[in-house]
Amino acid sequence: MIRLPVAHRLEKWAAAMAVALAPLLGATAAFAAETAEGAGAGPGMPQLDSSTFASQIFWLIVAFATLYYLLKTKALPRVSEILETRQDRIAADLDRAARLRADAEDALQRHETVVAEAQHNAQQRIKEAHDRLAADIAGRQAELEAELNGKLHEADRRIGAAKSAALGEVAGVAAEVVQAAVKRLGDIEVSEAEARAAVDRLLAEGAR
Repeated sequence: MIRLPVAHRLEKWAAAMAVALAPLLGATAAFAAETAEGAGAGPGMPQLDSSTFASQIFWLIVAFATLYYLLKTKALPRVSEILETRQDRIAADLDRAARLRADAEDALQRHETVVAEAQHNAQQRIKEAHDRLAADIAGRQAELEAELNGKLHEADRRIGAAKSAALGEVAGVAAEVVQAAVKRLGDIEVSEAEARAAVDRLLAEGAR
């Protein structure tokens, strides 16, 4: 759709008014003539005197032409200028509002992008920290278990060594007791090796 300038539209409107008022002026003049003929020669309103119709119509046309000229050359250009200025200002305001809206939408989109990226980075850092903490705990737990297992093995070794030493001492004492008992009861001399072998044999049978 082609949009006509404001001044051109006002000129078309003024021309249309002139065309529309021309038949109205003619009809008014005809009505005035008929009224004057019907009223007779008696006195009446001065504007209905048929002898002044020509001058009245002439001055009416002059006044209308003058009014049309003033409207076309003075009033209508000024009105059209005001309307065009207002229209341009409104168009500029609409353009500025559209730009501001586009800028606001861009800023909102950038803000949402920054927030989403920050949330993603925060979640990634939390996950990395959790993984590091879990790995550290697992490593320390493995070290603690290895240390405990080493201490248990060392304790078992020491306990076994102590047990072996105690059994050796018990066997020696038992061998001496056996020697003394055999000598006292049967007046038989038994060597320490024989007594120790007998005690070891008895301990082995007891362990079964």
